[in-house]
Amino acid sequence: MKMVNTSLLSSDECMGIQINGLIHCNRINCKWKGISACSGINIILTGRNSKGYRIGQNGLIESDRTTA
Repeated sequence: MKMVNTSLLSSDECMGIQINGLIHCNRINCKWKGISACSGINIILTGRNSKGYRIGQNGLIESDRTTA
């Protein structure tokens, strides 16, 4: 089972992408994919959640954070 430190997740962005990674969108038939209503659009564009953690193909990477 995958363990995730939920304090590193952004509550205002797509949890599925943060937990399962960028491949999450392709695994499900997401009706928000590709439209402005997608709550993961910034993660898809930048590769990071709003807390600065990188989101890879398989989810959040705790050891890779930027501080801006």
